[in-house]
Amino acid sequence: MSDRQFPTPSSDQVIKALERTGFLLEQRVAKKISEANFYVYTGRAYKDPEEGKSREIDVYAFREFYANKERDITVGVKLLVECKNSSGPYVVLGRKPSENERTMQPHAHTLPVESVKYETTGGDGRVRFMRKSTWSWLGLHDLPHGPGRDGRKGMQLVRMHMKSGEWNADNASIFDSLTLPLVKAVEAFRPIRDLSNSVPSFAHMHLCFPIVVTSGELFYVDAHADDPSAESVEWVSIERDIDMVGVTGKFSMDVVSYSSFSSYLNDRVVKFAEEVAAVVGNDPEKIRTREIPPPE
Repeated sequence: MSDRQFPTPSSDQVIKALERTGFLLEQRVAKKISEANFYVYTGRAYKDPEEGKSREIDVYAFREFYANKERDITVGVKLLVECKNSSGPYVVLGRKPSENERTMQPHAHTLPVESVKYETTGGDGRVRFMRKSTWSWLGLHDLPHGPGRDGRKGMQLVRMHMKSGEWNADNASIFDSLTLPLVKAVEAFRPIRDLSNSVPSFAHMHLCFPIVVTSGELFYVDAHADDPSAESVEWVSIERDIDMVGVTGKFSMDVVSYSSFSSYLNDRVVKFAEEVAAVVGNDPEKIRTREIPPPE
C-alpha cells in the first residue's frame, strides 16, 4: 500500500471552486425565491419535449396568488431559472418596443382561454366574427408592473470577456446553453388547459417567468440610438425567434443581475402577480370566457 499523501483542499479553495461552477449561485438564488414565499426546487428534472431526454432546470419555483376552490379557478406564478456564474458582464442589445408589442402576451404565460370572440357588423350590414387576446381583453398589458410597461426590448444577448488585455463580445453558445433550455422547460412545465368544453371546467392561469440570473454585471445598449452607450441595468427582458417542434414564434426571457435579484422578484414578479390576481378576483369567470359582447 502506498503511503503517498493526496492533497486536501482548504475551505477557501473548496468555496472558490464551487463559486466557479455556479452551484453556490443556484442555492443563493433558491434561497431568495424561498424568502419570497415560493415553493422552490433545485435541479428539477423535466423531459425534453423535442428529444425525450431527461434534463434539469437549475431552479424551479411556484406560488399561488389567487384561488377560488369552488369554481376551480386559480392564478399561480412559476419561475424557471438558469444560473450563470460569469467572470465578465452580459450585454443586452435592444430598442424601444412598439405600441403593438406592448400589448402582446409573453409566450411563456398560460391563460385558460387564449382569445375571446365577438360579433361586429360592418358598413355593409354583414356580421363578422372577430377575435381578441384574453390578455389584452383583461387589460393585463396595462398593469403598472407588467411587461407592457417595459421601456426596453432586448433583441440580442452577448457576453463580455477579456482577451489579450482587451474586452471582447460574443454570443457563442448563448442560444444553446440559455435560451433553448428555457424554451424547452417552459413547454415541459406548461399546464394542461380544458379545450374540450365551450366553458372550461377548470381555469388555471399560470404566469411563467423564464429567467437567466448572472453573477456578473448587466448592461443594456439601445442599438437604435444615434449615439449608443452601455447603461448598467438591474434586469431586462429579451425576445428571440424560436422555430422548433411544437414551438414557433417569439420567446421572451428576463436576464437579471444577481445583485438585483431581490428587487426583480418584488417589482417584476410579485407585484405583477398581485395585480393580475386582483383583476381575476374582481370577476373570476372572465378568465374562462370564450365569447364577449362587441367592444364599445
